[in-house]
Amino acid sequence: MSGRAFSFGDRRVLSVLGALGFILAVAACRPVEIQAPASPPADRHAPFNFEATNGMVVAAHPLAAEAGRDMLKRGGNAVDAAVATAFALNAAEPFASGIGGGGFMVIYLAKEKKVTVINYREKAPASATPSMFAGKGETTEEWRLEKGTAVGVPGMLAGWNMALAKYGTKSLADCAARAIEIAERGFAVSATFSTINKDEYERILKNAGETTVYLNQGIPYEPGETFRNPDLARTLRLIGEKGIGEFYKGTIARKIVEAVQAKGGGMTLEDLASYDAKEVAPLKGTYKDCTIYTLPPPASGGMHVLQLLQILESWPLKSWGPNSAVYIHHLSEAMRYLFADHDRYFGDPDFVKIPMSELLSREYARAVAAKIKPDKTAASYPYATFDAAENRTGNTTHLGVVDKDGNAVALTQSINDFFATAIVPDRTGFLLNNHMRDFDIDPKSPNAPGPGRRPVSNMGPMIVFKGGSPFLILGSPGGTRIFPSLAQILANILDFGMDLDTAIEAPRFFSYSTDGKPRPISVESRIPAGIQKALEALGHKIQIKEDYDKYFGGAQALMILRNPRKILGGADSRRDGVGAGY
Repeated sequence: MSGRAFSFGDRRVLSVLGALGFILAVAACRPVEIQAPASPPADRHAPFNFEATNGMVVAAHPLAAEAGRDMLKRGGNAVDAAVATAFALNAAEPFASGIGGGGFMVIYLAKEKKVTVINYREKAPASATPSMFAGKGETTEEWRLEKGTAVGVPGMLAGWNMALAKYGTKSLADCAARAIEIAERGFAVSATFSTINKDEYERILKNAGETTVYLNQGIPYEPGETFRNPDLARTLRLIGEKGIGEFYKGTIARKIVEAVQAKGGGMTLEDLASYDAKEVAPLKGTYKDCTIYTLPPPASGGMHVLQLLQILESWPLKSWGPNSAVYIHHLSEAMRYLFADHDRYFGDPDFVKIPMSELLSREYARAVAAKIKPDKTAASYPYATFDAAENRTGNTTHLGVVDKDGNAVALTQSINDFFATAIVPDRTGFLLNNHMRDFDIDPKSPNAPGPGRRPVSNMGPMIVFKGGSPFLILGSPGGTRIFPSLAQILANILDFGMDLDTAIEAPRFFSYSTDGKPRPISVESRIPAGIQKALEALGHKIQIKEDYDKYFGGAQALMILRNPRKILGGADSRRDGVGAGY
């Protein structure tokens, strides 16, 4: 924290008397209580599958999961419940997502047997140029992380509104109601919230100020303290009453532009007014006896999951065993090759051509697998070359829903880094994203910024079918770790026979390449020292993370069993994941 001690005790003592009157005044307004699931394990990291027979929601906060479940119980379908859950996450997990950000939604409509995708990724404002982040020297990250230039045009409300209008049964106001209640009444801050709040304290203080609701009287929240956001409640109520036009063309739009421009950005009212979400066809792939529907570009996570799974088909995973040295070595090497292709080819498909069929071919997967040596790391990881081709630690949140009629939603949304820019438009209560950071600095990159472009995303929510019916609804936050984490979870289930939450809680690892050079393998410390030494003997460098590290995201998943019907929910303990069903 830039040399200052991270002890807020003296300031907290001085504030006690001043806070006492406030506490007495709001004593009658009790915070929303978090209901514990039936028979949870005492150890929050112990695998535990939530169960239901009608419908279920999994999300990164209990209040959000409950909001979605209650929407299902009130007759809403999976889309209604997904939007209600997403709204509630803005109130209960505001550091990871909210209406100042964007995302993607994979929807399965059981009656029509149709899978579709809603893309509401942020767009660059019209003032964006390919070289806007180049040549800024030591201040580059400041411009990409916390200044107004870091803010993309938010897409969240446009996407939710499109999904409800086309496939939902409830209004935007209905779906926002529980989020408004959570924001008004407040809730007890978790250890996860508190830790992240402390980690991002300086940026919050710098951009949101000492009096922001995102600090408790100027200092980070401690576990158990009550977080309330009355400004957000008023904002959501206004949007429910007047519609999303208030956000994109009305008073909220003006506040967003003022906040962005005050911090050096160039966003205009026209940028907001012209934003549109879009419905697109899903990307489709197969692994073993499963069919996987996920996101097409500009999301890269789904495509890389399909690529990595196809590479895995060349190897005897079951005989290797989960998290063995040989397994980690081969997957890490494969990741490094895929990241080389990611940097070379990925951009907004509305502006650049991506050689999709070549990258997704099994011939290419076998060629990558053939490059990987069992006894050593590669000297370099060049990107692939195709004749047809033309031209960091962000975070997110994920939720999944299945309803009584078999409709399903996998939704991943984000404001990018935890607490994002920490810019809060005047008296609105929501944080503005820093997704312009997802563009490349290099103006020659296919993922360089430009007017109206959507930056490449690492998200990869998916619906996995088995026997023609949905089997898994899966996704995760975690930035660049998303696709490796999802592939590991799928292998844990489909190759190693783990149950759902055991597959999610299992130790994870990650590696990548930069400019053709390997980066260390990051491993959770639960991976045994002997395995780590064996990897080092193959030429890998090892970085040890915490036992259950938020670095690897927070996956949420649903498994639908049949004959008899049962829904299992797995929620990652690396965050505050929980399932709620009936």
